Amino acid sequence: MEGRIDNRQRIVAALAVLRDGDEAADVLSYMDDHDRAACAQLIETYAEEADCEHRMQQLIMQMVASERFTTLAEVHPAWIVEHLKEESPRVIGIILRSLPSKHVRFVLERMPPMLRAQVPHMVESFAVSPEVLEIVRSRFERHFRSMPINRSAESLSFEQLYYLRGEELEELIREIGLDELSIAIGGLREGSLAAVYNRLDLKDAKRLKRHIEGEEAVSPALLRQARMTILESDGRRVGPDRMLFQIGLTALAYACELEHDELVGMLQQKLEPSAGYRFKRLVDERRLRPNAVVAQERRERILRLAAALAHAHRIDAHWTRFSSADLSPIHDDDVFASPRVEEETASSSSPQLA
Repeated sequence: MEGRIDNRQRIVAALAVLRDGDEAADVLSYMDDHDRAACAQLIETYAEEADCEHRMQQLIMQMVASERFTTLAEVHPAWIVEHLKEESPRVIGIILRSLPSKHVRFVLERMPPMLRAQVPHMVESFAVSPEVLEIVRSRFERHFRSMPINRSAESLSFEQLYYLRGEELEELIREIGLDELSIAIGGLREGSLAAVYNRLDLKDAKRLKRHIEGEEAVSPALLRQARMTILESDGRRVGPDRMLFQIGLTALAYACELEHDELVGMLQQKLEPSAGYRFKRLVDERRLRPNAVVAQERRERILRLAAALAHAHRIDAHWTRFSSADLSPIHDDDVFASPRVEEETASSSSPQLA
């Protein structure tokens, strides 16, 4: 359960315990199922702490401080490495203090050995005054687009796709790639489809087959775009997994219009640099041949895919809010479910798709 608990839920639970003590659990009646389960566990744990009031005040201060570094924590660490090359070892130590542990490991592993040896010990970085820390952090964050995150599920829309964590965004992009491929080849004969299935890993081949079987009618313009996207992809050079990601990246670029410039920049910095630069280039190229109707059609499909992935617990559960009457998942949940054990161990060279 802990892995699915976020800072927002921790702060809500801590505030409830701090303010209401034994009555803290009453707040649960105002939450949705996902938040209720997470906060109930937290409230029970926090209420049993010794010196509860002092501990909750400390915890709230820590969580607020953590949220102030949201932009750096959400940027792909490869971008951070690029900009840290221009900083002094002492500044690097202060910046590392504000990063998640997985980012710190990524940065240190890719830092030149001589520079890494000069970075102060983390204890020294924590001795820096809050005022200096704020100045250093603010200056360094100017390299990146600000990514404010309001975790209210009610506000989620296409413009909030940057709320997805980096790995969740990549998961969605690959699923968009499968969806795009299903649109492009859905009308092919079984023999031709089998040739495509055999290019993919077994689990992706099965998902693609189910995509095709459940495919709804699309506009002729979207069908033409999807087929052109597949023709332009170079699957032989990059391999099937990367091919799906590149197809999905292209399809996502088709969904972005002029008013999505801010979103494009934020998604770019969530991807590793080569993918980020490619995405921005694709967006610029697609805007030379705009089609607002198809772009809207694509955005609706992307939101339905996000809802289906959330139902399958492959991205944050809040994205299930898109599975309403007008934005229901395109396919059954089993399209997105994790492959069964026998699928994982079977050979991917000749998928059994019957």
